[in-house]
Amino acid sequence: MEKKHLIVKKLTKENLKDVIALQQKIIAGLHPDEQHFILHRTEADYLKSLTGGSSNMMGVFDGDLLVAQTVFAMPLNGEKRDMPEFKSDTENKDLVLYEAILVDPAYRGSSLMTRMLGYIEQHALDNGRKYSIIQIAADNPASWISALHHGMKITKVDLDPYDRAKVLYLEKKINHQPQPVERNYIAGKTYSLYLGENIHQKIPALFNKMQYLIASGYHGVSLDKKTQSLIWQKQENQAKTLFLGVAPKQSTYSL
Repeated sequence: MEKKHLIVKKLTKENLKDVIALQQKIIAGLHPDEQHFILHRTEADYLKSLTGGSSNMMGVFDGDLLVAQTVFAMPLNGEKRDMPEFKSDTENKDLVLYEAILVDPAYRGSSLMTRMLGYIEQHALDNGRKYSIIQIAADNPASWISALHHGMKITKVDLDPYDRAKVLYLEKKINHQPQPVERNYIAGKTYSLYLGENIHQKIPALFNKMQYLIASGYHGVSLDKKTQSLIWQKQENQAKTLFLGVAPKQSTYSL
């Protein structure tokens, strides 16, 4: 498919038909085991995000065709928000929540997720927000790897309190000035979690290992493409250590 000049813009209620059509197209192309990746939103759900307020939508267009869309929220203090179990000690007014990101299968690999996150992040900064957060299904590695590329880090690995699905929670401290990735971590306390050639088959084991790393004070901070490994670093304010005997400066988990 020949792609035209892609543009990003805020969506309004005039885009409702296109928004629903894109959701249906993406769901129809998913394997039944993957359909839980997407919250099947109704027209009424989308209208809440298309008519202003705390919830908003951004879209990517190829000419007149909507090829990617995201729902994001900038909640106010006192409002009920999504993911209340994540960063509950942070005020709503300091957060931007990435709630849903959908990309037309024909446009995957075009960095559209990262592009949309960048636009939303700038909008959030302009409105005084300090942290971006997202919840992603553990067995949707394409999405959480894209979030890592955007500079987010895995800080919680758990079961969703509502449907008990295995999920990763990622966050990013957003700032007008880029921050060094290792600024908040202890030098030398780095571990590589090998993802393997077929990551989907290894998700159950990876999920358990990630939970263990989180409980031991580590955050997933980046992806090493050369070694196909997820890099974890120990937080400065954590005193826990992994039970690995005498830990070397760098270790690799193999499945």
